[in-house]
Order: sequence, then C-alpha cells, then structure tokens
Amino acid sequence: MHSPIAVCRAPAPNHAMRIALIALAFLATPSALAQPPQTRGNVAWESALGRIEYVYEDGSYAVFEYPLEYGDNIGRIYIDDLAGEFGGNGPLDGYWSEPDVSHDDDAGDTLICPFAIIDGHGRTTRNWGRVRLMFTNVDFPSNFVLMRARCFEEPNNVIPGTRVN
Repeated sequence: MHSPIAVCRAPAPNHAMRIALIALAFLATPSALAQPPQTRGNVAWESALGRIEYVYEDGSYAVFEYPLEYGDNIGRIYIDDLAGEFGGNGPLDGYWSEPDVSHDDDAGDTLICPFAIIDGHGRTTRNWGRVRLMFTNVDFPSNFVLMRARCFEEPNNVIPGTRVN
C-alpha cells in the first residue's frame, strides 16, 4: 500500500519565467486599458462665459468647460468632429449643457428647455442648447467665434473667444 504523500517539487526555471511573464502582462493590461480620455493640455480662451478650457475628448467630441456660479459650477460645450483635429476652422456644430436650475431673463421668461437631456458627462438637465463654433485661423488652436442658443433654436448669440495660452 502506498501512503498519501504530497510531493512538492520546485518548478523548472523556464516554467517560473513563463509564470512571471504572464503575471507581468496581466498586471500591465488593466492599466493600459484604464487610461483617462486623451487630453490636449490646458488650451484656454477668455470669453463672455469666462475662461473656456479644452479639457478632454469623448469619441468625436471635444469637450470644453467653463465656470458657473450655480449648480455644480461647470458649464460644458460638446463640439462634434473636433476631437483629434489640428486644422480647419469650421464651422463645427455641437451643444452646451449647464446644471438644471431655473433661469429667468429680465422679462421674467423662463429660459430652460421644455424637456431634459443627458449630456456627455451623464448630467441630466433642462438647461442646454445648440452651438456652432468657428476658429478664426485654420491652424488649431486659435481665437474663435461661438454662436449659442437655447434648446433647438438656431444659434444666434455670438460669443468671441480669445486664446490665452
């Protein structure tokens, strides 16, 4: 009869090397896949909305942010077909989004949209609209002219932006 004896032997040197390489590849893979969206640094412009910064890209959209005094303190502009581009002056279309708070103009008319959207950052808001952006030079980045409107209205509120860096 044989008694149950556990036999342990050291792995062969090639086997140990293979295990180490597989472990290294496994550890490196999640960090490569979990990278934040590609950024363009802090390209920024001064405008009537305040300092507008190009903060990241989301698919084909370039995402700009600007400061607000209400809600989560961030307004966002999503410009389609700008991500990854370095030339051409537009025009480019997109939309803007701000926190869902009640806004009234001087006449007392409500300025929020009749229904909500969920913006590219996951924020649900009724405070949004269309934009059209055109750069003043074909070499990106340059000064720009942004036209903005509420909801589905045709953009007509002109907001120039002057590059600061």
